[in-house]
Amino acid sequence: MASQPQIHVFNKGDYSSHRLVTLPPTKLEPLSPSSLRLRTKILGLTTNNLTYANMGFALGWWDTYPIPSSASSPFNDRDTYATVAGWGYAEVVESSYPGVEKGASVFGYVHVGSGTWDVSVSDAESGLEGQVLVTSPHRAHLWTIYNRLQILPPLAQLEKERGRETLGWDALMQVLFGTGYNLSTYGFAWSDALRIHPSGEGAWNVEEARLDGAVCVVLNGGGKTGMGFAYAARHNRPKEQQPTTIIGVGSEKSKPLLEKCGFYDDVLLSGDAAKVAQLVKQTAPRKVVLLDFGARPGVFAAYTEALEDAGAPLARFFVGGDNRPAKPQDLMKARGERGEGVQVNANTLREKGIEVGRQKYFEDFDRAWEGFVHQGAIKGTKLVWGEGMEGWESGWEAFCNDKVGGNEGLVYTL
Repeated sequence: MASQPQIHVFNKGDYSSHRLVTLPPTKLEPLSPSSLRLRTKILGLTTNNLTYANMGFALGWWDTYPIPSSASSPFNDRDTYATVAGWGYAEVVESSYPGVEKGASVFGYVHVGSGTWDVSVSDAESGLEGQVLVTSPHRAHLWTIYNRLQILPPLAQLEKERGRETLGWDALMQVLFGTGYNLSTYGFAWSDALRIHPSGEGAWNVEEARLDGAVCVVLNGGGKTGMGFAYAARHNRPKEQQPTTIIGVGSEKSKPLLEKCGFYDDVLLSGDAAKVAQLVKQTAPRKVVLLDFGARPGVFAAYTEALEDAGAPLARFFVGGDNRPAKPQDLMKARGERGEGVQVNANTLREKGIEVGRQKYFEDFDRAWEGFVHQGAIKGTKLVWGEGMEGWESGWEAFCNDKVGGNEGLVYTL
């Protein structure tokens, strides 16, 4: 007899207040037309999941997989509690959608739970192979990046062809790497056809998009999205279009990883704004590009102040945010106080790439991602595999207590 499904819930006002909830047995309804019934198999857990929990009110992340009404009280109170999804693989348990067979797998923004879940789907854009879009009404407000599913062969076949570790890296950070890659490729495009404003709105000229001759300062350089950007800026751009220098900025805890990964020309601490400004003065770059990938409060402001006097034009970008637990009003207040800068839109950058390149976008991205993984991904980081929802809950608690090492990548099989 199969065990009862479990989900992971948290308090919307404080994601560190969390627990597993066991759902009562329910009879599965017949699958609706043009739908998939899925069961999650591999999940990656990063601080981005905490960001989804923290900022779920802003982008609808809390609504992706609503808590079932059958959940026990008080956890069925959706005004107080929520769940978030994660990136990873799921198995197709049943399909009523033409062309997707039972036993296939999907990669995307999947349910964090041990039971099955249903989604309505439709064809992706014309000319795209192996893609479907989730059309379930309660997810209509989500960005396309969260509703796009990649249809793949069965997991056993994928594991045989690509290896279990590669699938783990996929779940851990393929999408986060993609945000950094897309920012480098489209936000800082070296081709007029690819160039798009990093926020997705407004004009963005060739000079604003140039990185050649620039110094890039990556705050929270130990984060996976920041590392993805640093790698892509150095490995997935023509040599003549690469930055002169990429500086990784992090904490004492993350500094050894930043130094070992090999993505940064210099590594400094969050409190070293004056030292970074001095390095910039010595380099005399065309401009300085300051990118905040989720640094602690005050770091961006300190670096802005120091770099404004470094003798080169300063461009500022936000790609992430502080993920410590906070109430919505406090989060929005903090965002308003962090200073001027362009808020990068990960969804628009990715969808622009798909619009321009069609199938070639995925071919180029897959080539870049596979290159990253095959060169060792993040050198010094090892995948730590856990099992079941209990493992996921334990990993979440470890993140809440800052007990996850910078050299650990948490991946779970369900």
